[in-house]
Amino acid sequence: MHKDYLMRQIEFISTAVAELIFRKPSSRYEMQSEVRHSDSDLLYILLFNMLDKKNINGAENILFDMLEEDNKNHLLIAIDFYDRLNHMTDDELKRADFSRDEIDRGLREIKTIYGLPV
Repeated sequence: MHKDYLMRQIEFISTAVAELIFRKPSSRYEMQSEVRHSDSDLLYILLFNMLDKKNINGAENILFDMLEEDNKNHLLIAIDFYDRLNHMTDDELKRADFSRDEIDRGLREIKTIYGLPV
């Protein structure tokens, strides 16, 4: 029951940020260019390559190290990151040495950094 509650909370926060801040129905980050990548695009590529390799802890560390508080693209990348983690199975998270509680804590930290009321 705790897991279901956390999953719903994380989903709610991701959707609310996407709709309220970005005025879009999805929290997915879209790269600005396939040809010439911005700094945000490069962060996105790095994080999601690490996720593909199930290096969640390393990816989260890089996310917080490179996060720029005044960069809304970084906010969307962070929301997308935690939303994708939320869609992983418990077994996938466990094998990557990560938990839903850590997803929740990370997402709440992002909200605090960006001053989000959601």
